[in-house]
Amino acid sequence: MDIYLSVNNRADIMKLPVLPPSFTISKPQATEVFETMSQGELQLIGEPKLKSITISSFFPVRDYPYLRDSSMKGWEYVDKIDAWIAQKLPIRLIVTDTPINMAVAVKNFEYTIKTDGDLWYTLELEQFNLLGYEYQSEAMEEEIDVEELNRLKEQIEYLTGVVEQLADPVTYNTDADMPAWARASVQKAISKGILSGDGSGLNLTYETLRMFVFFDRMGLLD
Repeated sequence: MDIYLSVNNRADIMKLPVLPPSFTISKPQATEVFETMSQGELQLIGEPKLKSITISSFFPVRDYPYLRDSSMKGWEYVDKIDAWIAQKLPIRLIVTDTPINMAVAVKNFEYTIKTDGDLWYTLELEQFNLLGYEYQSEAMEEEIDVEELNRLKEQIEYLTGVVEQLADPVTYNTDADMPAWARASVQKAISKGILSGDGSGLNLTYETLRMFVFFDRMGLLD
C-alpha cells in the first residue's frame, strides 16, 4: 500500500514517506428531527455529507529502512503542502490497494517538531465536491483540471448573478453604477450608436450587460 497526493493532473506528486498505522474515513449523513403532537419525534434522512479522512504520520529528516519514498526530507514535504494550501488547489488522494481515489481539500494541517528533527503531522482532508459533481475521469484517475474548474467558477458566478437579478432586479444607468467588467463594452456600444438610453439613463439590466460583453468579445463592437 502507498499513499499519493497530487495536484494539476499529477504535475506535482507527493508520495507519503511513512504510512500511518491506520486511518479512518468518515461518511456523515444529514438528519433532522421534528417534534410532532401525535407521533412524538420524527426523523428525516437528508443528503449524504462530504467524506473526510485524517492521516497522522511523520515526515523524516533522515533515512530509515522502512521509508516508502526518500525523494524529499522533512520540511520539503511541509513546504509543498503549505504551497498547495496557499494556492487553494484541490488535491487528488490515492491509496493503492484500496478503492480510495478522491478529490479532496485540506481542512486542517498541523505538525509537531520532535527533538530528533522529524516532523509529526496530522492532515485532515475533506472531499472536494462542487455542485454534487466530483471531478474525476471515467477511470477515476485523472486529476482535477484547474482551467476547467475556473470555467465552472465563472459559470457559477454568472448563474448567481442571474438569480440575484431575478430576485431583486437592478438597472444600471451610468458607468459608475455598473460593474467594472462591463464598462468598456458598454462604451463601445454607445460610441457605435447601438446604445443611447433615455432621459433617466441607460436602464441596462445585468443580462443586458452580459450581452454587450458577449458581443464585444466576438468583435461585433469593434
